[in-house]
Amino acid sequence: MRLRRPEPSDAAPAASVAPRLAQRLYVDTDTQARAAAKAARAAGRTSVANRLDVIATAPQARWIGDWTGVAGARAEVAAYVKKARAKNQTPQLVLYAIPNRDCGGHSGGGLTPQTYPKWIAQVALGLRDGAVGGRSEAIVVLEPDALVQDCNDPTRAPLIKDATAKLAATGAWVYLDAGHSNWRTPADTAARLRAAGVAKARGFATNVSNYNATSAEQAYAKKVAQQLAAAGVGQAHRHFVIDTSRNGTASARGQWCNPRGQGLGVRPVTKKDGYLLDALLWVKHPGESDGACNGGPGAGQWWEEIALELVAHRVR
Repeated sequence: MRLRRPEPSDAAPAASVAPRLAQRLYVDTDTQARAAAKAARAAGRTSVANRLDVIATAPQARWIGDWTGVAGARAEVAAYVKKARAKNQTPQLVLYAIPNRDCGGHSGGGLTPQTYPKWIAQVALGLRDGAVGGRSEAIVVLEPDALVQDCNDPTRAPLIKDATAKLAATGAWVYLDAGHSNWRTPADTAARLRAAGVAKARGFATNVSNYNATSAEQAYAKKVAQQLAAAGVGQAHRHFVIDTSRNGTASARGQWCNPRGQGLGVRPVTKKDGYLLDALLWVKHPGESDGACNGGPGAGQWWEEIALELVAHRVR
């Protein structure tokens, strides 16, 4: 899938390439895909193991959520980012603990409004522990779906705004989740991003855990960025990343919970051309279920059948 060349209006001023865009993305060795490939190989299922390696060897974001409590958040984040630093690679984190997460749906859970700021503070300390020259080089995708869902929760945007400020202060590049091209209008999304403090962030993320084509997401993200610009948000805070983990066929037709016949998208890569698109990432872990739907297990559980399907239909 070809990406369009940057237009002059999208181009950033000439500058040295930031380390996060110059070095490789970190390949996490602690994923369900890697464990599944190892188990398949040990069981003599070599063909399956080789196919699962397609997923296991790709850089993927580490999800940190309410399952990592306040007491353990700093240590887990620090250990992860230090591993990436040791390899001169860029760590990618997803924070997923917003109160009333997923509005109580398949991925329901989250911390309380009182605990969440304390948890974010510990995550920020973990980022600082693994900083390079006093500045974190991590990429952080903040709270998938939280802003674009409507849970009638007035605390959500202020909590994300506070989290954005604390995390960005470490030097991390924070991307607020902005849904996807089939959800909110660009104007609506931009208003939600501004209310949640995008002016302190690097920008926003689209298509997280979804299946839309990269071209559609780029067009949508550009319109969101234009809306942000019109509202006075500076270019430094209008960058974006796109989740390509499962959009290789882009044939889900709006289905979001384990649609069949999908494939892995473009493997994770950062962009260095000055365009507002910073990276194509695998934010969602391919092979992990969206929820107990379409024959799948609970959200986040490993599902070998769907993993092999994604590999079979992958972008080559």
